[in-house]
Amino acid sequence: MSEKLRFEEKPRVAPVATRRKVLEAAAVLLDGDGYPSVTIEAIATNAGVAKTTIYRWWSSKAAILLDLFDAIGDERISDPATGDFAEDLKAYLKSLLELMSGTIAGEAAAGMFAEVQSDPVMKVEVCAHFSEFRQIVLNQIVDRAIASGTIRGDLDRRLIEDLIIAPFWYRLLIAHEPMSLEECDAHVDVVLTGIAS
Repeated sequence: MSEKLRFEEKPRVAPVATRRKVLEAAAVLLDGDGYPSVTIEAIATNAGVAKTTIYRWWSSKAAILLDLFDAIGDERISDPATGDFAEDLKAYLKSLLELMSGTIAGEAAAGMFAEVQSDPVMKVEVCAHFSEFRQIVLNQIVDRAIASGTIRGDLDRRLIEDLIIAPFWYRLLIAHEPMSLEECDAHVDVVLTGIAS
């Protein structure tokens, strides 16, 4: 496994040692035989823990994989804060692209989005989580641009964020089309043409 993950205590999550074992087991399964091999039973076996231990801290396979996605994403995604709105957005999209294309987080996300098509309960959990994940950094970037007058303040922030991120998620998770770092730049340039102050 190529990922080097750091694990820290968070409120209402498993103890660090348990979380490490479970997330590393899920990562090994993803990295080895791919998403279909990731089951609660396989994770428990590879982590050396009981299924009851897993269910004490995670409600489902999706919860484990979302936790794994966050553990990797927290290391890879941060507010660029370059002082330039366009450059911030480009850096943000490029870091997301690297997360989705160059780590097992992308494999986890693609597998979950495929599975939610036939699982309405999982769909609610996964879509809500990805919506929150995208907002953490993107809100900061967009709020700075509105406050500085770089973009129009009369526009709904969520609409701005959707214009920036929705096509990106669609390309990677729904259409399964590749995206390049250069396309991240071009996408930002086209969006900003429409929302510039």
